[in-house]
Amino acid sequence: MIKKLFLIALISLSFTPVNATTTSSSLLFTPIQQTPKAAYQDQHLLLFGVEGPGVVEIYSIIGNKIKEIKVQELANFKSYLELDSGNMYIIRVTVSNQVHTLKLVAH
Repeated sequence: MIKKLFLIALISLSFTPVNATTTSSSLLFTPIQQTPKAAYQDQHLLLFGVEGPGVVEIYSIIGNKIKEIKVQELANFKSYLELDSGNMYIIRVTVSNQVHTLKLVAH
């Protein structure tokens, strides 16, 4: 009997309802910035989460620059690029005075 009462008390404490109210002045719009991502598919380098003009640099894992691409719009970036399958590469994207460094494994 004591175990049942303890279980009921535990359940009622675990599911305590909370009343929440919102007003129009408490709702604020905060833009969410996407985290840049890179993908390599069908011998094409794809970038997601960046917009505007910028520079895309591709480096081998030991730091050798493979290619540099100046782009007017990064929103739908797709570029043909031959990379060795199984190797890791560093993609450096510079846009609006921000530098994003991404790792990529070619498959």
